[in-house]
Amino acid sequence: MRLRSFTADTLPDAMHQVRETLGLDAVILSTQELGGALGVKVTAALDSDLDDEFDFQDPASLVETVDAISEVLDYHQVPAPLANRLMSDASGLFADDSIMALAGALDGAFEFAPLPGATANRPVMIIGPSGSGKTATAAKFCARVRLSGGQATLITMDAGKAGGLAQAETFAAALEVILHSAEDADQLAGLVAKAPKEHLIVIDTPGVSPYDKAALANLKKTAGRVGAQSILVLPSGGDCYEQAECALAFRETGTRDLIVSRLDSSRRYGGLLCAAHAGRLNLMGLGISAQIGNGLAPINPVSLARLLQPAENTQEHLSLVLGTL
Repeated sequence: MRLRSFTADTLPDAMHQVRETLGLDAVILSTQELGGALGVKVTAALDSDLDDEFDFQDPASLVETVDAISEVLDYHQVPAPLANRLMSDASGLFADDSIMALAGALDGAFEFAPLPGATANRPVMIIGPSGSGKTATAAKFCARVRLSGGQATLITMDAGKAGGLAQAETFAAALEVILHSAEDADQLAGLVAKAPKEHLIVIDTPGVSPYDKAALANLKKTAGRVGAQSILVLPSGGDCYEQAECALAFRETGTRDLIVSRLDSSRRYGGLLCAAHAGRLNLMGLGISAQIGNGLAPINPVSLARLLQPAENTQEHLSLVLGTL
């Protein structure tokens, strides 16, 4: 089944889009008045012969599921191409409810990766733009390892930032981890070589503009020098297309993993989805609070689908949804 949503100023205009895109055999599943100057939205589907043979889902239930997912994606301002793909995928799943249908669609559209732990076989290098929460995320990695009974070494390359070294020292003392400072890739390589083999090595880097190609190239070179796994940290919220462009820029550094920070400071997560989708990045974790000990949560398709349900994003709500409470 191919499923698409179309938005237009009037219902006839939307219907024209349906016929132009899906043809005369398209089935209208729902129409919705968006209110004000937003126009109308029509959700339509086109069955293939294969779908007709195996599709026994109740049409009313399918419409209800699609409408529920559409409302969720609209709330988070997910752009139409990605929203249509997720709704189309969800409509072909025989899920118990809209949350599980959305989870199945997310599982097909995104890759998920576990958070590195004490047994990681290479350093972890935290990268991202200024103000994205890199230092706090680096500390949260160390905290996860310490709470699991492991050891960690924190290396900051951001000591030149006002208060940067003091912040790292505060985190290191509280977590009882080894702290070093490196000014360049050569110093970093020496420190990594001397770090205890059983330690998770976490490297905090200075903020880099996604439009500074020289700085991005230097990040890639530095990670390659020490064999580090680069993990991009982006703050939640913000414009979807801006987040997508940022993710694409940082992918040039060789990073394949994404952590989204500050979920407790925003309510719309379309940027999260756009960044991961555009940059083809593995969704690895979410920063759900400023607390270092339990402020970093893993993510999977089901917990992400639950997270996307509009709700008041209190700390307790985020912790319950993500299974950290």
